[in-house]
Amino acid sequence: MARVRIEYPQEQTFFHHEMALRITDLNYGNHLAHDTLISLIHDARAQLFISHGHKEIDIDGNGTGVVVADLAISYRAEVFYPDTLTIEIAFDEMSRKGCDLVYRVTKASDGGLVAVAKTGIVFFDYNERKAAFVPEEFKQMIAEVQPVVQA
Repeated sequence: MARVRIEYPQEQTFFHHEMALRITDLNYGNHLAHDTLISLIHDARAQLFISHGHKEIDIDGNGTGVVVADLAISYRAEVFYPDTLTIEIAFDEMSRKGCDLVYRVTKASDGGLVAVAKTGIVFFDYNERKAAFVPEEFKQMIAEVQPVVQA
């Protein structure tokens, strides 16, 4: 089976979010559960939109939000309670109706790579129940943010 390979575009990092693991985030192996990681990157994505005054469900104030069309994750290392994670988000591959968001998850204490993930998001008009063009508010959000360069 071919392994999933996701390249993180460091120069396009626009957001980072820290979160402490909860005891309920662990699986039977006593480390971060794979399904919980999906929830954590979703939370980071929601925080990205909130930090710019938007909601995932209504970016433009008229009912256009996002849906996740696809998801890939490459797990690299275990993390345990009570570790704190840093989740960085980069924009990549804009199209007429969506874009890719790439996530790098690291352990806050030492910067060790935990996972790299990618979501393909499609903008969706929840009133019309169909795919929508990229809202101007999203384009403006991208234009306003300055890349976060970490040493």
